[in-house]
Amino acid sequence: MSVSAGVSIGRLLLALDRTVAQLITAPAGLDAIVSSAALLDVDDVRLGLGRAARGADMFLFVGVPDDTLHSWLCGLDSRAPVAVFCKSPSAQVVVRAEATGTAVVAVDPHARWERIYHLIMRVLEAEAGGESQGESMRTGATGDLFDLAAELARRTRALVSIEDERSHVLAYSRAGDEADELRRLSILGREGPPEMMAWLRTWGVMDTLRTSSEVIRVDEHADLGIRARRAVAIRAAGSAVGEFLGAIWLQRGAVDFAEDTDDVLTGAAAVAARVISRGRARGNDHAVTVRRLLGVRGEIVDPEYLAAQLGMVPDATVVVAGLASSPAGSIGPGELSAVTLHASAFSPLSVTGTLGSRIYVVAPRVAAQATVAWARAAIDAAERQFGARLRVVVAGPDVGLESVPRLRGQVDRVLDAAEREGELIGDVATVEESQTGVLLGEIVAHLAANPELVDSRVVELADTDERTRSQFTITLRTYLDHFGDVRTAAAALHVHPNTLRYRIRRLQALTGMDLDDPATRLVVALSLRAIRG
Repeated sequence: MSVSAGVSIGRLLLALDRTVAQLITAPAGLDAIVSSAALLDVDDVRLGLGRAARGADMFLFVGVPDDTLHSWLCGLDSRAPVAVFCKSPSAQVVVRAEATGTAVVAVDPHARWERIYHLIMRVLEAEAGGESQGESMRTGATGDLFDLAAELARRTRALVSIEDERSHVLAYSRAGDEADELRRLSILGREGPPEMMAWLRTWGVMDTLRTSSEVIRVDEHADLGIRARRAVAIRAAGSAVGEFLGAIWLQRGAVDFAEDTDDVLTGAAAVAARVISRGRARGNDHAVTVRRLLGVRGEIVDPEYLAAQLGMVPDATVVVAGLASSPAGSIGPGELSAVTLHASAFSPLSVTGTLGSRIYVVAPRVAAQATVAWARAAIDAAERQFGARLRVVVAGPDVGLESVPRLRGQVDRVLDAAEREGELIGDVATVEESQTGVLLGEIVAHLAANPELVDSRVVELADTDERTRSQFTITLRTYLDHFGDVRTAAAALHVHPNTLRYRIRRLQALTGMDLDDPATRLVVALSLRAIRG
């Protein structure tokens, strides 16, 4: 979640252009200031998580039905948001929003929400930078990419799109009806029509962009709906062999390109390279700051500095949530992005970072149980979108940013235990309710690391199972887990109770165990868990 000095809703809409969004109503006027944005999906709204995000000035409603959005607007307290973004808002939503003084912006139905969110955040972050950007092309200063695109469009009389190395649009100039379908869909986060993309690949345009710094020309193909284009690679340090950072595309508009278009386009690529490199450095700085907050350098000694860098209050109450793959494994960039966006909806001032294969969310001024409810929605969304199973542990709340490393340590302790004793720790749990699983996991880990403490009879029983393919260990563990209740243990094993009784008598005869003795049952149960790992 980013917070800036603020930008008017009018300027934001000018940057997004009608290609992406169209204003439906603005009862408070276009000068209303937006400084933060959050996404809310249908689970966030239905579970009431949006209440924790009421600090945001603007909300993007992802897949939320009109009746649900209307109910959300009806349930607002005295602080209504500046604007809501949604696809195809109904008349009742517009009327209710007008009653609360909230602007309604309709987003193109084909737009990808993550693309719209990132475009909005780019505008907000550029405003937060506080730099003079209007002269970026004329002075060579590293300004905002939206202003660069606007200036480049003015100089070349073309429609401009600036993309990153993965062909994701970073910024673009305003356009009228002359924008073709390829440009429109690329801005909305969609790949162009397959036949168009196939021709671009056949013509070698994409390969040439990645291997050359020359301006590339693409002729108009009216039969494909493609207007004439020019493109140039954005390379680090402006070098022909520099790292490929993206590309600038010009689409011919109502009039032909300006005579000096190639020279201006080459210069713009050099400016864009500086802007992108600077943005990456800022992003890296942010990641380093979040890692410091999480305690990678030990205890926090400068909470005021970290708070200023992250837009937090040093002495605010904080909750830390840790997310890990279940079963243990790596978490991909898609899951990280989804968690970040869901966290911003839950708590606009939250920050997200990674350490190893785990994701951590630090959320100020929220309650533990509200965080648990958010976590359930977040892992459900991750499973729906990516097929990923996540486990979440919540620690806190505690007072002050200096408590974050300790809370993160508590989270890690539970997640470590969950990798060993997962069945005792739910997919979403608090530190307090996980104490049994944590202690048991650490006892078992200690036994596994010191095999002389493991009951030798259990080891021999496991060896017998391996040699003869018998099932003594699983039988014994199930029997003990069900407190010696033969019928429930037999049902869990899917065997007849008499079969289970025979197996228990047989393994006692083999090992000499007295399973009526409480101490024996305790030692054997722990030993069974230790050898399982």
